[in-house]
Amino acid sequence: MVRFENKRAELAIAAAFLLGMVASNSHAATASFDPATGVVDFPVVEVLDGATSSFYSAKLQVTDNELQLIAADVISPAKGQQRVVFDSATAAVHVPSVVVGAEEFYAKLQLVPGSEPLRFTVAQLVSNNFQGCPSFSTPGPNQGSCVLSGEIKQDITLTKNTQWILSGGVFIGGNNTDSATLTINPGTKIFGQQGADFLWIRRGSKIMAEGTPDNPIVISGPLQQSGGEWGGLVLAGNAPVNGCNEGVNPCEIPFEAITSEFFGGNNPEDNSGVIKYTQILFAGFAVRPNEELNGLTLNGVGSGTVIDFVQVHKGLDDGVEMFGGTAQMKHLVLTEIEDDSLDWGSGWRGRAQFVLIKQSANDGDRGVEADNNEVNNDSLPRAKPILSNITMLGAPVATEGFLLRRGTGANIWNTVVTGFPVCITIDGGATFQNAGTPGNLSGELTMVNSFVNCATNFKDGVDATFSVADWFNSQAGNKTEDPLLNGYLPATGSPLTLGGAAVNDPFFDTVDYVGAFKDANDDWTQEWTFNFN
Repeated sequence: MVRFENKRAELAIAAAFLLGMVASNSHAATASFDPATGVVDFPVVEVLDGATSSFYSAKLQVTDNELQLIAADVISPAKGQQRVVFDSATAAVHVPSVVVGAEEFYAKLQLVPGSEPLRFTVAQLVSNNFQGCPSFSTPGPNQGSCVLSGEIKQDITLTKNTQWILSGGVFIGGNNTDSATLTINPGTKIFGQQGADFLWIRRGSKIMAEGTPDNPIVISGPLQQSGGEWGGLVLAGNAPVNGCNEGVNPCEIPFEAITSEFFGGNNPEDNSGVIKYTQILFAGFAVRPNEELNGLTLNGVGSGTVIDFVQVHKGLDDGVEMFGGTAQMKHLVLTEIEDDSLDWGSGWRGRAQFVLIKQSANDGDRGVEADNNEVNNDSLPRAKPILSNITMLGAPVATEGFLLRRGTGANIWNTVVTGFPVCITIDGGATFQNAGTPGNLSGELTMVNSFVNCATNFKDGVDATFSVADWFNSQAGNKTEDPLLNGYLPATGSPLTLGGAAVNDPFFDTVDYVGAFKDANDDWTQEWTFNFN
């Protein structure tokens, strides 16, 4: 925290630094500071509220050791350029580029909780020019690059003025000991240099990756050409998982790819941090034979973690995989994944809303592969996520849209599946038994207000006790018809636009439409994602 004492002159200088001029490209907005009045002027501020945003011009007044909002006027949207961003979810103001003389800075302001009128303190003031490699890293192969390796058991911040390179496994914190926080600023780029390079946030530690629409965080392979160029991002938490012997509490299990690393616990609300406006690209290297990492792996991650506006693109293994836990996600973009786009097991009981799954025409397996537990299909806690507003676009090379098996539960709402050889498969005696029967469902495995349109819509798996077609057709609002999509967005006249229903759960935004997008004007993937069209 950058602290300023109660000296008006010093704060005025700081305000000039922070709010002088946003000037990182030709479309940069400018701001002015009047030292006579202590007023700073932001011509363009985007205020984020979920997938929607509003634009304002704003004025702040220097008062003691804070900046106080004194005026905010609505202006026309000004996307497609660098701009000041206020993220209401994290209460942070991000100023990407402030030029003062020959120096350029990134600044972060933090809202003072409960302040009225709104007041802000200065959380970060960081040069945008490379300053050399900090002590937790070593010089990289190129000017402006620094290498991260091994265990890091201190709070660190990765900034956009440096190209960060992962060397081997990089572990943040110990296993519920020596906890640390990894902060990643907007616009920061992190690269695996080759193969088995990965970033792992251990139990008890946090990642604070706060990108913005105009400055997303990028974690990628070096060539950005094919899956498997590096490992992936892994979060390990203390939320409940299954897979232990009966009576073991808390259940803690080793990760399948790196068996020395454990996850799981008894805190459903565990908090592993924030991942927002982040691209995870070209991951999936096998860290040992036949054990590839996913783009994003969530091991026992709790519901206190914020995952919103995250893209996984061109992963060699799965896009996002949950091993138990209660992790919650919104606005996922899973594109050209070469195995399963969304995968869960070990008792995941989280939530997800607004998910785009778009498979490559050349590779890919399932849109969703869902298990409870591979070894003991009835292991507790049983997997039972709540999912809503998924748009799942398959390809002829794929296997199926949904594979629901190995005793999993799920409550699926407002979802459209199209373009796969098979839309929905239910498999395994434990899965069928958990579901109940059409007309007398248990509530453990349901799908409502959803559309399917595949070469074969339904497939009955092994040990079926009812037909999947009967299961689907017995539930409210389901349709087997063309959803009328234009790419991944609803076309004019699409039945999706009014076919949805609200989920009675506080995590979910209230919607009346099916799929990840309300209409052709609701493309929340714009600007912050890696090109996938």
